[in-house]
Amino acid sequence: MDIKDLLTGEIYRQCIFGTIAYDELTKSLESIKDSETDQLDRFWYSVQTFLAAVSNISKLLWPFAPFGSELSPETSTRRETLRGLLGIEDSSPLKPKKLRSYFEQFDSELEEWASRSKDRMIIDSNVGPLQMSPGASGPIAYMRNFDPVKFTLVFRDEEYQIREISKAINDLAQRIQSSYT
Repeated sequence: MDIKDLLTGEIYRQCIFGTIAYDELTKSLESIKDSETDQLDRFWYSVQTFLAAVSNISKLLWPFAPFGSELSPETSTRRETLRGLLGIEDSSPLKPKKLRSYFEQFDSELEEWASRSKDRMIIDSNVGPLQMSPGASGPIAYMRNFDPVKFTLVFRDEEYQIREISKAINDLAQRIQSSYT
């Protein structure tokens, strides 16, 4: 088995993991009620798991060099070729790394916000439209917010279309499955 097949197999596995997490995300979202904090925790667990799978797909398709080193030209060429074979463009919603970084480096984001933001209200792990903030008297910082109407995930000022990302994962999994069966 060559490296292309190994990489493609792992991308497919991460697509399956992302699909499972997305399904769990939608199921837990349907059952959230104001008093059911266990469902809210399950929802955010599913969001985090979904993002981890998306992150792994992104790293497999658009690798980066470990700190202090450079990506080899062979690796860059191999991944570019793989993206071409799989029909993945650089405009894919699977490429952006910023959201993944927010969740992976939440401690740094929280420290930065705390040091730069005085007299601001913080809302974290919220499910609802951003406009729903009863009793807020000043600027609000949303660390993590999911809008179930638009089906978007917001971290601070960045917004991500979860359905679009899920569709990209499903499309990629189907392309891989049809090319290897």
